[in-house]
Amino acid sequence: MNWSWLLPTGNGIPVLMYHKVWPGVNDSLTITPEKLRVQWQFLKQAGYEAISLSEYLEIAAGQAERKGKQVLLTFDDGYRNNLTYAYPLLKEFKWKATFFIIANTLSETGQKQESEIEQKMSLGELRLLDPAIVQLAMHGYEHENMSKITLAASQDALRLSLQAFENSKLPFHKVLAYPYGARPGSDFAQLKKCMAELGIKAAFRIGNKVSEVPAQDVYEIKRIDIKGADTLKEFDVKLTKGKLKPF
Repeated sequence: MNWSWLLPTGNGIPVLMYHKVWPGVNDSLTITPEKLRVQWQFLKQAGYEAISLSEYLEIAAGQAERKGKQVLLTFDDGYRNNLTYAYPLLKEFKWKATFFIIANTLSETGQKQESEIEQKMSLGELRLLDPAIVQLAMHGYEHENMSKITLAASQDALRLSLQAFENSKLPFHKVLAYPYGARPGSDFAQLKKCMAELGIKAAFRIGNKVSEVPAQDVYEIKRIDIKGADTLKEFDVKLTKGKLKPF
């Protein structure tokens, strides 16, 4: 039964969260290039424009007005297949996106022996990305679950991430996507204070709601989890409702 009608329609900017793009695989973290194209064609035909992270942040901070139907496309973890499959599609659509990068993968020592679908972009590959198309931001140092580690460990992860990006000389934004979407419980206020002191401008969780703009809290901006298994109808519902069911 379709319960989505019980959910309120969001009046903001949908922030879509993707991960891997790989032929022949549509699951919770992976979407095929063909299905990604269909989703983006749907967005374009519906009148959406994919904006950059910096453009989104100005709107979220109340420094700029939202213009028509806008969407922020985000990809987590820095998979090499994002360069292979998503990046050419972005260039074709003349759209912009944000790649949230695990900071320790910026060094050779942080790169792991992984299956092809799991491999992360190297520093050299990240340099191939046109910053006018893809803006980079942080996704933890070692993809730490901040709900399961101490406040001090979370703060260290933020500092190490910033240092790794600065050492890389890559253009990046001091913006975080919480790994696993997880934030600390009782220490969250302290972590927000630390982010502000470090110059981190915003942080994205999951939440599965259309993000309000201007944002009530720039350290709790909500994203919508897009799964490869979503039908086009479900994708359409998520664009305005954030999720498919109210429970």
